[in-house]
Amino acid sequence: MTLVQIIIIIFTGLSAFFRILEVLAILRTIKTMPFLEKLEAVDIKNPPKLSVIITACNEAQSLEKAMELRLQDNYPNLEFILIDDRSSDGTREIARKIAGKDNRVKLIRIDELPGGWLGKVHAMHRGVKQATGDWFLFSDADVHVKPGTLNRVMAFCRSKNLDQLAIVPEFYKGKFFADTAISVFLKALIAWSRSWKIKDPESTAFGGAGAFNLVRRTAFEKTKGFEWLKLEVIDDLTLGQMIKRTGGRSDMINGRGYVGVRWYSSFREMSIGMGRAVFVGIPNFGVTKLILLSSLTFTLDIIPYIILVPMGIPYLPTAGVVIILLTFLSSIVVSRFTNHPLLPTFLLLVGHIIVFIVSVKSAVTALIKGGIVWRGTFYSTKMLKKGRRFTIF
Repeated sequence: MTLVQIIIIIFTGLSAFFRILEVLAILRTIKTMPFLEKLEAVDIKNPPKLSVIITACNEAQSLEKAMELRLQDNYPNLEFILIDDRSSDGTREIARKIAGKDNRVKLIRIDELPGGWLGKVHAMHRGVKQATGDWFLFSDADVHVKPGTLNRVMAFCRSKNLDQLAIVPEFYKGKFFADTAISVFLKALIAWSRSWKIKDPESTAFGGAGAFNLVRRTAFEKTKGFEWLKLEVIDDLTLGQMIKRTGGRSDMINGRGYVGVRWYSSFREMSIGMGRAVFVGIPNFGVTKLILLSSLTFTLDIIPYIILVPMGIPYLPTAGVVIILLTFLSSIVVSRFTNHPLLPTFLLLVGHIIVFIVSVKSAVTALIKGGIVWRGTFYSTKMLKKGRRFTIF
């Protein structure tokens, strides 16, 4: 047996091992994560006040429809803190019109970003300062929330005595090739989130979601707050991590049918957004780490296709078929779980290639520029490293 054949067998074994782990994790997630649509819609006695804190930066295309849907919710003790964060596309005028129609909406305008802050984190910080609720719901401006959602989640939090609840949203259809990459990304997120551990107070697992991150005020006030997170790009997950580490009780549920978002509407938007997300998710923003990890992951993803070609090694093509089938099945299950389109899953190989190229490109771009652009503001890698609060465990 040649050295090349030995290397191929090793990578085939690794690919099969990680694919099996992925499938088991996905199945466990689906088995243990509650569905919002199955939660009982009950009237809450003495409902706590809820402040929905929505940050908007150049969201003119999506803000009005999303807010119209949110304002139909009949939760009885509700206020909206709508924050226009330095928008330049008409968002400000739309936000002003929305606030003028409903007195539950408080409008905050931000014209300048203070030094040493990320725009979104600063906007949420300003929102908390104005909020009067017993609970804070942090949510992006393009998220669609079906009427009746708030009553269900607040009743769930009360029944489970939770301090924080993150909701995995439904992902609406976008451009086809963007969706192929998103299918790959979603599969990894669902598989490795350890969501079944989040509710365990003894576990280090935590959760968060930019679409829907619900936090009890008293639990939030036990943390160091957004001043501590002011340069943390992964703000949603780190908020969940802060709540868990200060003794809060957390959980995560599936919002399919009630909470939804179009993650990226175009391939270009996906390329920029996903590349940035992958880069900031690497510990200490290591460019070399990202390239090596992306290369290893990509190799494990494509090796099953490579070994379909006869190489004189018994049963290797059969192993390739089995691994590919496991990959397709797990991706289909995740797509149904999040209501993401099924068709892109049949081009998973293309999705893997896109994710690899996007990841490497983001690393090289960050290396050349010395940082990233976020909401129109440049942040150096050195600055972001100093403000990093997110840890994997």
